[in-house]
Amino acid sequence: MPKITVVGSFVMDMVASVEEFPLAGQTVLGRSLRVYPGGKGANQCVAAARLGAQTAMIGMVGSDGNGKTFLELFQEEGIDCANVFVTEKEPTAIAQIQINAAAENKIVVIPSANFVFGEREWRQCEKAIKESAVVIMQMELNPGITEEIIRTCARLSVPVVLNPAPARNISGEVLGLATYVTPNETELELLTGMPTDTEENIYKAAGKLLSFGVRAVVATLGKRGALVADAHGKRIIPGYTVKVVDTVAAGDSFNGALAKCITEGKSLDEAVRYANAVGALTVSKQGAIPSLPTAAEVEAFIKARA
Repeated sequence: MPKITVVGSFVMDMVASVEEFPLAGQTVLGRSLRVYPGGKGANQCVAAARLGAQTAMIGMVGSDGNGKTFLELFQEEGIDCANVFVTEKEPTAIAQIQINAAAENKIVVIPSANFVFGEREWRQCEKAIKESAVVIMQMELNPGITEEIIRTCARLSVPVVLNPAPARNISGEVLGLATYVTPNETELELLTGMPTDTEENIYKAAGKLLSFGVRAVVATLGKRGALVADAHGKRIIPGYTVKVVDTVAAGDSFNGALAKCITEGKSLDEAVRYANAVGALTVSKQGAIPSLPTAAEVEAFIKARA
């Protein structure tokens, strides 16, 4: 079975539910506080595993209770953790997340152990990368290491799904080495320096990414679905309408599902339709990893809406 390797972050999410986000200097009363394992890398890896993909994770946790929780969880999910390192230098990363009554979120990530992962650890993982069918990456590791890994994957001819989040500037040269780039509208605007306030502008911005050498752009558009841009043209694959409870991990589950379908040889349009369904199911539940659906749940969801 083709293997998906995720190189990325582990973050323990502290999720506060509030009616409205506080203004600067304002204190508001929250409704609840929940703690969930998350992080874009961990979310994407578990998402792909629950959908039936053979998965492996590369990253770093602290030698604390949160790190132990992640390692136990990944063992339960059947994920290969041979290249998950443990550091004494920093604790496992933490995210402070606020979710308001409209299910919008604001997130602050404290990278800690994720930024300890460096050249020494990465060089021990090249064999695992070379044996992978596809590698998923995000932007929650040290930026220099992230770019080096993308270059290594290109040298080894291993396809990369790059989810450029959290948003930051990346050179066109590095972007062009990624096989698939999966920004949301905000990230697409930052990567290209072009507005994404209209459908026409989103199409133009996606075209700029293609001009860097990216094979395909898949821009997530929330409830509208996703824009696909590749050598066959540009089109929007519609999404699904569901009651939104929590948008955390929606993009991560989408990326895990996309990679899973790519390794199965599905067309990009088929892969995006499936990923849209996975994302819709994810936003209908609370939490990051707790909200990620199984393959059976996705199949039932798609069948019910056929």
